[in-house]
Amino acid sequence: MINLLPNETKQSIRAARTNTLLVKYIIFIGFATAFLAIACVASYLLLNNSRIVAEKAIDGFISKNSSYSPISSRADKLRADLVTAKSILDSQISYSTIITGIAACLPVGTILESPLEISDETVGTPMELTVHSALASDETVLKSNFDKSSLFSGYKLSTITNNPSGSTEYPIIIKFSITINKASAR
Repeated sequence: MINLLPNETKQSIRAARTNTLLVKYIIFIGFATAFLAIACVASYLLLNNSRIVAEKAIDGFISKNSSYSPISSRADKLRADLVTAKSILDSQISYSTIITGIAACLPVGTILESPLEISDETVGTPMELTVHSALASDETVLKSNFDKSSLFSGYKLSTITNNPSGSTEYPIIIKFSITINKASAR
């Protein structure tokens, strides 16, 4: 077929086709832009809603936490009191441990002359004890027992004498000194 149209008309037809193609592209870009704008707005609204829900949850946790505040402060006070009590108990000397330790070191057939006078000042310093015994050989057992004990140290014999009052049950008087170990007496 022979194209008999004039050149101006041909150019007008080509321009019309190009214009319709450009209008289609513009419409497509308009829809794409509208879609992206709607997606951005939807994302913003969704994120904003999530932020509001999270802030409400945080406020709820803070209000719950504030209701536990008196309990928490009481627990902190109790912890501090327990630490104080522990330090006091760690620094105290167990007098019953010392007395039972001395009694365990005394051999059978021996007695102490007088009640023990143990105080914080006597712990860690040499202390003089007097034991009445039936046998003079009990002194070696005393020395052995006090040397083996971790509660005492520094056993030092002062004297071994006969009882001047003439007691027949316990005729021997043994005087010695020992030192109570502070670390073991706690």
